[in-house]
Amino acid sequence: MAPDDDDRTTFLFYAPERQPHAWSLDLAGLGEALRQSFTEARYKVRQDHTHQGEPYLSFWAATDDGTEYDGTATVHGRDCVVLADTTVGEAAPFLIWLRDNHLPAPDLIRFSSEAAVDQGIETDWRLPGAGDAARVADELRHHLAVVDEA
Repeated sequence: MAPDDDDRTTFLFYAPERQPHAWSLDLAGLGEALRQSFTEARYKVRQDHTHQGEPYLSFWAATDDGTEYDGTATVHGRDCVVLADTTVGEAAPFLIWLRDNHLPAPDLIRFSSEAAVDQGIETDWRLPGAGDAARVADELRHHLAVVDEA
């Protein structure tokens, strides 16, 4: 059964396995970029007590149209951004922003979802290095459909 576009899930976006820090992610810098790019944004760099005090970014951002993003970012293992409780249509514009405005190269985003992780699917899905929000949404939608069929 294909996922509904209103279905909410958690998406994980991260650097390629062979280049785990290719994003050169600066957590405070990402927080500031969110603050400057979104209508409203709050962020805080915190210490993760489960991973030897590794820092992570906790953030919330909102757009003019009322879309809200609740997420985290970390550099533990791989550079990674997690968007919690979001739809395909909401995640796509955020990814366009991340890909086109914050990463050093557009072809460095791999992704997965909470549903895939829960099923033990470890495939790195590749986000298109070009394309608009509709193209990105199609890729996210396709991922969820494949995971749903597994």
